[in-house]
Amino acid sequence: MAKLALLVATLALAFFVVNASIYRNHPDRSWCERQIRREDNLRQCQKYIEEESSDSPYNRPGRYLDSCCQQLENLERECRCDGLKHAVRQQLEEGEWEREEAGELYQVAQMILRKCNVEEPRRCDMPSRRWF
Repeated sequence: MAKLALLVATLALAFFVVNASIYRNHPDRSWCERQIRREDNLRQCQKYIEEESSDSPYNRPGRYLDSCCQQLENLERECRCDGLKHAVRQQLEEGEWEREEAGELYQVAQMILRKCNVEEPRRCDMPSRRWF
């Protein structure tokens, strides 16, 4: 009987570990949204995207890149693409951007992961021009 109890306890522990691992590797959308909010809605990435997409002569290219990269590093890797998409949507809602310029904002966001040299993901599927 003791061996059976030990076997059941071991199986229960294994199930718990596997279940926790699956959740850790595949967070749901609300988990990512909480992380993004915790990182101030990736405000530094928003500033970087705006700066890189703007024709202002006062731009200092790359000024916000390091802080944007840090915010992305603080997110679970599965949430980074959602975070960048969120940053672009925030820019579109808050900024003086025309609908045609949305593609450029998404292109800048697409390059951030490569510039930040994060391990994963290296690329995000951003909305195409036909989506906006």
